[in-house]
Amino acid sequence: MKKSAVVLALAGAIAGTTALATPTPADASVASCGEGRCTVYLSKSETRALANGNVPAPPAATAWQLKAAYYSLAYGHRWFAGQYANRGWCSGFRLSIYPWESQGYFGYACNWN
Repeated sequence: MKKSAVVLALAGAIAGTTALATPTPADASVASCGEGRCTVYLSKSETRALANGNVPAPPAATAWQLKAAYYSLAYGHRWFAGQYANRGWCSGFRLSIYPWESQGYFGYACNWN
């Protein structure tokens, strides 16, 4: 009896987590992709939405490897997005298939919402 209750509790927790971590279909404000590189620039409102758990989808032509990296980074950086949004900044992601190139999440001063 206890074992089945624990299994049900775990199943509920997993289902709840999956529902919270579902990518939200939204277009990023500006994206630049090509030759194994992709940079997605988010506006102030998109940075705030990321802090709240809504992740804009990368461009449809983005390779699946870059999409997997993008979503991993996006959900891992929600706290940082909140910090940038609280300061009125925008944020972005830079991904590359080349390990020696600059990549990751960054914030920048912007004047567009």
